[in-house]
Amino acid sequence: MTISPRRILVITALAVTAVWLVVLAVWHEAPFALTFDDAFYYFGIARNVAQGHGSTFDGINLTNGYHPLWMLLAVPVYLLGFDGTGAVRLLLAFQLLCYGAALVLVALVAGRAIDGWPRLRAGRPDGERAARWCTALVAAVLAVLAANPYMVKIFANGLESGVLVLVDAALLAIGATVGGRFLGPLPPWRRVGIGVVLALAFLARTDSVLLVAALGLWALAEARPLGRRAVRPLAELFTPAAVVMAAYLASNQLWFGLPVQISGLTKRAPLTFTHGLSFVIALAVATAIGAWGFRRTVPPRFGVTNPRSSRVGDAKTGRGRGEGSVRGRFGRVGRFTASTAWFAAFCVVVVAYYQLLQSQQWLWYYCPVALYVLYLAVLGAADFAEAALAEAPDRTAGRALAPIGLILLTPLVVAFVWQARTFVDPNQRSIEVANRDAGQWIDANLPGDAVLASWDAGVVGYYANRPVMNLDGVANSYGFYQASRNGETGRFLTDRRLRFVVNHGTPVDGEDPDIRAFITQTLGTDAGTGAAVMRRWPFTFSGVTTGAGGTGSGTRALDVFLYALP
Repeated sequence: MTISPRRILVITALAVTAVWLVVLAVWHEAPFALTFDDAFYYFGIARNVAQGHGSTFDGINLTNGYHPLWMLLAVPVYLLGFDGTGAVRLLLAFQLLCYGAALVLVALVAGRAIDGWPRLRAGRPDGERAARWCTALVAAVLAVLAANPYMVKIFANGLESGVLVLVDAALLAIGATVGGRFLGPLPPWRRVGIGVVLALAFLARTDSVLLVAALGLWALAEARPLGRRAVRPLAELFTPAAVVMAAYLASNQLWFGLPVQISGLTKRAPLTFTHGLSFVIALAVATAIGAWGFRRTVPPRFGVTNPRSSRVGDAKTGRGRGEGSVRGRFGRVGRFTASTAWFAAFCVVVVAYYQLLQSQQWLWYYCPVALYVLYLAVLGAADFAEAALAEAPDRTAGRALAPIGLILLTPLVVAFVWQARTFVDPNQRSIEVANRDAGQWIDANLPGDAVLASWDAGVVGYYANRPVMNLDGVANSYGFYQASRNGETGRFLTDRRLRFVVNHGTPVDGEDPDIRAFITQTLGTDAGTGAAVMRRWPFTFSGVTTGAGGTGSGTRALDVFLYALP
């Protein structure tokens, strides 16, 4: 019995998910290998919300420095009584399931595009065998790429990308299915459903407002020849997102004193002429990509529609809108890229936005880009493998496909091995482990009313069970943002009875001169002179750090310092 390519790819996606769930379940330190410090802001705020303390990380200052969908999904775990590392492990398992569901959507889109390899079955005497070889190669590409720890950590890391990946994967699958035409003969309920997914994308990560804008421009281009007939489908498609965005901005203004997230304000970079011009160029590139894709999608035939089928199109040719109009050796990639060019344009804008207009760039910011690359890689492998076999009908399938397999899989396997070694390196997660140890010591030894502050407050604050105010402001209040801009940080911290500062740093003669300099500059000379190192937790770390002294990278010896103020 021949198993369809779609089923094999789905099984591959499920197998990758199952393996990572086992890793998470059996490896004691997996939660610290997968997460970033910022993930623990979510966990800490979710716990406080569940305990009735409100939207606060430190228990003192209200904050909206997070994306709402993941927070809403995290709170029930703490309402059910889970806490500590157990709650983190459970939430990461949920994110791995979301990642697995996204991989299944990739597999379904690829399986539909492969459609049983008709070109091979018709053009080769060993078409059945050739089809099996091609399916195996595409499945191997999906498995090696999707299982790469680097790829997994982009999505399943305790941050908002853990749910964004599923929402974006659904939008891409929808775009491929409808051939990039959203205003055609779709039932109204289906278009409203797409609008709901767009709203979820915004709630999952609010920079998806750029995605809504990209699809909005695409839809307006589609609406132009329809005239008034386009009003209703446009309303069905974008009303859910518009309502959700308006409600989100209004609730932020009401509860937190500003409509947008405090984390976005805190990380906003100064706008220079060079960066502004570069961003305008990026917008032009994105527009060109969108225009290219729009011209190559097949306009829907309004007279032909079947609500039960995902293929709606030309009744004479039998080609559905999902088939597109792009032909050639890489037809599957071309059709998918054309149908989802609005998403590709969004990816360009997202990269430019964070590189040019934000002061921080972290791995999870580029979740949509990584997901899009995953789709293209799987479809590209299918095109590449089929072309190699179709153009060499006299060679056996195995011999014709072997060099293609080496070309595709060798760099993916090398990258997998490299990233796997990095992933299990204890120096990669040592900073979180040291912060956990510091937090647990604080929980056991400092008074219950002790108030602390830290630049990297996530892990240490989560395990300390004490108020740990975030000094970089991403999980602090609008009041802290205003105080830091007005040079009143010291008064803000003093008013909240700050007694300790805890953070990692580079040890110099048994202390961190950057932390002491911050205390002196912010709280005064007496505080800087009288501050004393209460305890240190040494560790060796490989990676990028931020703290009082700025950003550092590489492998080096660090300590977590606990300073007591006079």
